[in-house]
Amino acid sequence: MTNSAIALPPTRINRRRSTKALHDFFSRPFTQRRSQSIAGVRVSPRISVAPSCIGSKHGINMSNTIEISITIHDFATTETAKEIICELYENETESEENWSKVGTSSPVRFSRNIVFPEKFSYQYVFEKTQLVKAVFSRCYDRNKPSSSSSDILATSIFKVDELIGSFGLQLRRQLQKTGNIATALSGTLRQSDEYLGGIIVSAEMPEKEQPIVVQFHGKSLDRKDFLWDETAVFFRVFRLEEGKDDDSLVFLYESEALKNHSHPQWAEFRLDTQDAADNRNRLLEIWVMYKDVDGKEGYIGKFLTTYAKMKYGPGSDNVYSVINDVKKAQKKSYENSGKMELVKFTDVSFYSFLDYIVSGTQLHFEIGVDFSTPEPVHELDQRRFDGELHMAIRAIGSIIRDYTPNRLFAAFGIGAKIPPTFHESNEFFLNFSMDPICRGLDGVMEAYRKTQSMVTPLKESKLSPVINYVTRMSHRSGFRGLHYHVLALFTRGEVTDLKEIQQALNSASDAPLSILIIGMGDFDFTPLQKLCSKRKDGRRDVVQFIHLKSLLNGAEAPWLNKSRIAETALRNVPHHMVQYMHNANIAAKPPIQVCRSPLFHSSSLIPDKPTEFDFELTKDNRHVGIEIPSLMPNLILPPDLSPRPRQDRRGSDTQYLDIETMRGSLTVRVPERCHSVLQTSREQYQRRLKERGLARMKFPRVELSTLESSGGSTQDSSL
Repeated sequence: MTNSAIALPPTRINRRRSTKALHDFFSRPFTQRRSQSIAGVRVSPRISVAPSCIGSKHGINMSNTIEISITIHDFATTETAKEIICELYENETESEENWSKVGTSSPVRFSRNIVFPEKFSYQYVFEKTQLVKAVFSRCYDRNKPSSSSSDILATSIFKVDELIGSFGLQLRRQLQKTGNIATALSGTLRQSDEYLGGIIVSAEMPEKEQPIVVQFHGKSLDRKDFLWDETAVFFRVFRLEEGKDDDSLVFLYESEALKNHSHPQWAEFRLDTQDAADNRNRLLEIWVMYKDVDGKEGYIGKFLTTYAKMKYGPGSDNVYSVINDVKKAQKKSYENSGKMELVKFTDVSFYSFLDYIVSGTQLHFEIGVDFSTPEPVHELDQRRFDGELHMAIRAIGSIIRDYTPNRLFAAFGIGAKIPPTFHESNEFFLNFSMDPICRGLDGVMEAYRKTQSMVTPLKESKLSPVINYVTRMSHRSGFRGLHYHVLALFTRGEVTDLKEIQQALNSASDAPLSILIIGMGDFDFTPLQKLCSKRKDGRRDVVQFIHLKSLLNGAEAPWLNKSRIAETALRNVPHHMVQYMHNANIAAKPPIQVCRSPLFHSSSLIPDKPTEFDFELTKDNRHVGIEIPSLMPNLILPPDLSPRPRQDRRGSDTQYLDIETMRGSLTVRVPERCHSVLQTSREQYQRRLKERGLARMKFPRVELSTLESSGGSTQDSSL
């Protein structure tokens, strides 16, 4: 949405309640008033500070900017230091030599749990594999942080995609003495690494601008001359800030000038919510002006409104009388100098791709492989095709999988004769199962290898059946706005259903779906390229064609080719998804927050360590204690239930209860936090048992038939 208004810097007008001074002030051109100070009116420019994005080498785009916070949890290093610092580095490649510094925190006193107060601003890019490394080092001098490798206490490397796709924008990683990119990408830790503690990485979204869209229509506005009037009418919008001695008007917007005093209708314009509605009842003063052919301006009148009043929308409540205070004071019969009517008001929130992702939208990746070949394929060509297919699926899938919690991918086959009857099919499941879902990218590649040895390729293929199937699947995926699908079709053959593909793409434009058609090999894909480049009015962009051969360079490292494939294929997916959400009027919900209440936390239900079993039980460590009547009547609790000091580290030995069976054949160590979500202490647990008289009670086994015959109840009244 573009404004045709005159671009003017924000200005502030300090005025007294002098009508004549204002009238004299309006007779001067607006561009000459900023540096003048006349009786009763003074205009001065307002200083506005643009937000900065510190530590990002990309262009500033606040819609894709996140703020990263670092916290060390249970720092278990054997080395000591008085103060430590956190240095953040970024890398968009798989080379260890390409790390660039994002920022450095201020020195913090060394302790077991460390919270770094600084927030690092980082520019998020969806189609790139962005790595971030946190390095924790000793600090001897606050002005000169140490750069020696011997002063590095711990490091941690993580992917930004994992942070964005994580629950509550919070990621937990284990600290290592020396980390590398290969370990971070594989997601596995070396067994030889000693435990140094954990790191909690949190991300926040900066406050975004939410503009409001307004449009006014004038009626019977006063003219300069009754007969020969060639002036153009326009208006200016100010925010009124009342003071003790005088009022302050902050300039916000100036409309275009129209040569129509009877029924002018100006173009819609945008106002930032923070400027126009920092307070819902903030007064907005609108001056209606005219401008003659010589550029001289005149004053018609003004009116007041508020954001809360305009929010009612067009109607009788938003029809305003334009009042000229000079004419009103001179003429008793004066009513107004015309009318101004609100014809459009929209409280718009322009949500970005990142807004939808952090509010819970999941991405799903579907793959379709075309087995058809126009000519017989040589074995070397087939190996080359398999290698390029493997690289492309890995390049695209390795990014999307971080936004898919279950990491399950649907895979389809196209253009082959399939067993057992070997009939021609352009839509079959790649795993030859009742469900096209494969577990992980490895499952997709394993299904492809098995299918390739079982099917017979066709000479021609049709892509529309798979597109229609995935379109229907995307409609059934769940609540609107929580799921978005990306379908990648790999083909090297001749596609014969171009008209059906166009119809399928038209249907897919209304679905939460983006389609990537990837041409492989040396075949002429001109018809597909023309089809994907067609744009129909009223339909959103949904498809993109990529010729894989143009992106591959055999002389470069494989990770460079993978990076180029992912960037080219996924560059338009954020735009496709945002366009779908806006067309469907789906608003991004507030970001998911991790519950940090001391009474309840989801981590209380899932201990860090599982239940431990000790099968080597000796007589010395057997206990004879209190019998607990519960669903496990054979378990005996140790008699010493006094609370012991609890360490900071979750899952430590002091947070386990040793429970022993009566026969002495098994000792079970149950995590203490499993007892109650409310974190009941041992002393409270013992006191509650004694209050209910359950410390030494045994519940005999009672048959249901006995209760029914005696008319008793299955509930104990003492409870």
